[in-house]
Amino acid sequence: MSAPARKISTAVIGCQGLDVLHMMRLKVASSLLMAEYIQADVQEWNHQKVDLLVASIDDGKGQQVLREAGAKGLPVLAVTRKVLAGLPIPGVAYGASVREIFQQLRELLQQAEGGGERFLPRTLFRSLSDAKGKPSLLHLGLVRVMVDAPQRRITLLRDIPYENFLKAAAEPGWTLSLLSEEGGVEECLADAVSQHAFEDFCWRAASLSAEPLLVQDMQGLAQMRGWPEVETGKLPTHWLLPMAALMIRPWRPDQLALATNTSLDDIARIMAAAACTGLLDTSGNDSGTARASGGKVSGFFSRIAKRFGLNFSKGLQV
Repeated sequence: MSAPARKISTAVIGCQGLDVLHMMRLKVASSLLMAEYIQADVQEWNHQKVDLLVASIDDGKGQQVLREAGAKGLPVLAVTRKVLAGLPIPGVAYGASVREIFQQLRELLQQAEGGGERFLPRTLFRSLSDAKGKPSLLHLGLVRVMVDAPQRRITLLRDIPYENFLKAAAEPGWTLSLLSEEGGVEECLADAVSQHAFEDFCWRAASLSAEPLLVQDMQGLAQMRGWPEVETGKLPTHWLLPMAALMIRPWRPDQLALATNTSLDDIARIMAAAACTGLLDTSGNDSGTARASGGKVSGFFSRIAKRFGLNFSKGLQV
């Protein structure tokens, strides 16, 4: 088994006007970001380039820091004795715990990245981007799984209910290790409890997660290449119609949400699950996956359409 394959991002956190207590708590909170593969360096701010500024803003100097940071477009986390609800920027109360500071740091770094992946939590699915086409062992605390090289099967390595694995998959803090084909895989299989289709694991995890498994482009066209290998009864019922529509032709997410009366958040979660399992086609070309000869829609999708009172034979009509 090789050493963990980690893609570590670096962040520079500036600080200004903090007392000893809050400086200590900031440094501890910053060190906790390593669980998200973010190596944070805390520096006294002297107008150098930083990713985030943490500052006490209760005096005149703090207000000046705010103005300077605003002029630079720099995200600021305020430490203040003022009422937080009245602040124009994110803040923590004077005496905030390490956990409270950590949560704010993580959220602000993610926002500063502008929706990119650099500072997003290392869930199981984001960690798999480091697998490089090799079998991998992933663990989060006591939860351990093995994913095969083509990412078709997932092996559970702890005697824990399947649903617990599904819920944990979207939690931050996963570590990935690449496995050798010779001994590493065999060693893991010796601890195997059960195996499942990777598509089943992804789609069911997606249905339990409040957030999309991966960040998706919500502007371009997207279509599904095929129906996932998952028991339909395990998916949210209101997902079936947009999934079926994505099998018919490419859609823009906002148009699909409107046509199927589905929230944009649910559309994002569906698209992310499709992306995780290699079923999302963003080329914009109509693959006509669900159509048989003569342009007719297959019986499965016709039944879904009928259930929702729709007609797929001419696109998507009420």
